[in-house]
Amino acid sequence: MRLRFYFLLVLAMLSWGISWPLAKMISVSVPIHVLVFWRFLCTWLSVIPLLLVLRIPIILPSGRDYFNVLIGGIIYTLYNQFFFLGLAKGLPGAGGVLVTTLNPILTFFLVSLVFRKGILKSQAIGLFVGLIGGLTILKVWEVNFADLVQSGNLFFLFASLTWAFLSLNSQKTGSRIHTLSYSFFVYAIGSVLEFLFSFREPSFLHVFQQNATFWWIIAYLSVISTTFGTTVYFFASTKLGSATASSFIFIVPLSAYLSSFFILEEKIQSHVFIGGSLAVIAVYLINHTNKVSD
Repeated sequence: MRLRFYFLLVLAMLSWGISWPLAKMISVSVPIHVLVFWRFLCTWLSVIPLLLVLRIPIILPSGRDYFNVLIGGIIYTLYNQFFFLGLAKGLPGAGGVLVTTLNPILTFFLVSLVFRKGILKSQAIGLFVGLIGGLTILKVWEVNFADLVQSGNLFFLFASLTWAFLSLNSQKTGSRIHTLSYSFFVYAIGSVLEFLFSFREPSFLHVFQQNATFWWIIAYLSVISTTFGTTVYFFASTKLGSATASSFIFIVPLSAYLSSFFILEEKIQSHVFIGGSLAVIAVYLINHTNKVSD
């Protein structure tokens, strides 16, 4: 069973990596709020058939669960805002490597703090290797605050932080309700929030004037990257623990970087490649033992 989750997580992480250059292609097509709304709406609609076919109830068992999915929807909305704002300003390959290197590190520390559970020696070494990889990607030896803002890396850092909280939220809520039900409510809440911010935009309905490429990318981001990829991640978080599931995000950096090279012809930068390679090594170091501290 654990191997099945590992396999699905690898596929999900690959789908996330490819989403970075694709999202970059449409990140300046319409305002961010409008773009996130249509992505959320398409994702929410794509979850409904799965709920019907699998006969999964969408009624939450308690008032606390409604509060938790509300928080999850708000957090996921913020993550998408930072995701597209970073892409609009920066490079998708470098951003994909940076965000997905920091995500598991922040999630591990957050889980350890909230649940007061220790980290195994192998996991600590893996986190350290991942941190070194992230600092290498940032070129920390020459970074300053102005460069972080101008390059879009500051938004990527915020995206990593919000994702850590989302991972924790999905683990706590997913232990009581089905993952698809959680996804249904999170995407619905995100759609409503983004609608409130975007429906007054002049370009709100102009998306229907976009070409087929725009909508193919929206379909990929919604159905493949989110409905499949994120739902698998949420589900794995409930079964394996958010700390273990988040460690697979270390697979995304190299996938995002190579995808950006082939799709957008993004220039290969040695420091990003080295940092991304260290991140992939961190996956093995964190998961090479069957015992995990989640």
